Amino acid sequence: MFNMNPLNLADAQMQLWIMLLVSGILGFIIGYISRQRTIRELEGELASTERAVDDCLKIPAAVVAAADNETLVLNRIRARANEINFARIGVASAANADDLKVIVGVGPFLEKKLHAIGIYTFRQIANFTQEDIDKVNDIIEFFPGRIERDNWVGQAAELAVKK
Repeated sequence: MFNMNPLNLADAQMQLWIMLLVSGILGFIIGYISRQRTIRELEGELASTERAVDDCLKIPAAVVAAADNETLVLNRIRARANEINFARIGVASAANADDLKVIVGVGPFLEKKLHAIGIYTFRQIANFTQEDIDKVNDIIEFFPGRIERDNWVGQAAELAVKK
């Protein structure tokens, strides 16, 4: 019959070398693209890990006892006392402080927080505007809307008149 051996063709070896070269180039291109994608993914993970490490470094690593925790909170609050407009609500001192725990919703620790930012009297609380309420709520790290729900301003106004 006839003999159809492709290796007997004159340019068969040249075709084999060309196919080998093309497959090698395609393999290199596919590997290069795959490696670049892997590099981008790893760089993204590295960036997020670096941000997480930076966030961890910003947090103080000191372990504090429960009693010291109260002091830390009060110091953090005291540092923000200058954000309150005392020209509008009035200035008071510990010497003429009222018992703020009489107001429904104010407990002993909350009273300490209020004292830490310079709020000592019923009159000061009675002079709160909505802006003051929002600012004090944020500074003393209290539940949002709680000052309005417990009507601190109304209670303080009544207590200031009775005093």
